[in-house]
Amino acid sequence: MTLFTRGPASAPALELPPPRLDPAHLERAGHPTHRRPDQEAVVAAGNIGRAVVDAIATVVAGRRDVADLAAACLLSRGHLLIEDIPGVGKTLLAQVIAASVGGSFRRIQGTVDLLPGDVTGTLVPDAEGLHLRFRPGPIFANVVVFDELNRTNPRTQAALFEAAEEQTVTVDGRSHPLPDPFLLVATQNPIDMAGTFRLGEGAVDRFAAVVSPGRADFDDEVAVIAGRRGRRLLPDVRPVASLDELIDAQTAIDHVVVPDAVSRWVVELLDATRRHPRVRLGASTRGGLAVVNLARAIAAMHGRTFVVPDDVATVAVPALAHRVLLLDGDGSTAAGRDVVLECLGQVRPPSI
Repeated sequence: MTLFTRGPASAPALELPPPRLDPAHLERAGHPTHRRPDQEAVVAAGNIGRAVVDAIATVVAGRRDVADLAAACLLSRGHLLIEDIPGVGKTLLAQVIAASVGGSFRRIQGTVDLLPGDVTGTLVPDAEGLHLRFRPGPIFANVVVFDELNRTNPRTQAALFEAAEEQTVTVDGRSHPLPDPFLLVATQNPIDMAGTFRLGEGAVDRFAAVVSPGRADFDDEVAVIAGRRGRRLLPDVRPVASLDELIDAQTAIDHVVVPDAVSRWVVELLDATRRHPRVRLGASTRGGLAVVNLARAIAAMHGRTFVVPDDVATVAVPALAHRVLLLDGDGSTAAGRDVVLECLGQVRPPSI
């Protein structure tokens, strides 16, 4: 099969060998039978993912690849960062994802004077004024859309670390669990725009994937202008699953099998980014886990209970590009994409 990786239109096609889908072959490759996932549960999880993609498609014109990654983040408990210029539908895409999930939803508008307590919550006096009680901030929701994250100062960005990584918030030495499930969808403008703060490595590393929708093509833009797509259709989006069904789907995704050969290939990709001559700091182990988790979700959305190299190649660029730091100081995601694409072309995928 021929896979076109997610990247610039000029990127060369990546040739992958056709996967062998024989379950017995997977067992011979070293996968114990007790790890075999429930086929029915995986199919149900994949159906939820495809329903999210369809919901996005009813509002946001084009960008099917971005919708696939958004659904994969949701199923794999990963957070999503949408990076692009103003006016291309970043916030709308985030809001459609939130509407398709249901549950509680909060939106945070990033501003330079936003404080950490405005996000996580603060201690306030009780009714009698004798004791302090914790008042939860807007981060306490099933789906949180943080618009223009890089307009906030570094202290506020750092307040998201614990929430994104551990699904808890600590205030005055006491931890408060966030709702389950929890999904953070953030947007940011390019780093060279006025009034923005570059996201630190620690902040951007908390996102499973970074996507750049780009401008819609001609026909898709016509659909928006004509009213067949766009914000006015957002109220028509309905949740595709209950919260309990979503939690069950996320559990099923955790058990999608990753063959040892595929795991080794992921580590080889990580190592290739670290050895690349243009790279100062390559992708971390956390990046490799993000690749594997997203690939599991993609596999389920294709009706499979195990990951093939095609799934990894689909998610490698959006999962790793933002984790690569270059020697020349270029911190753009676009530069990282070029490096990861080169590494994908250099490291031979396994035959499964």
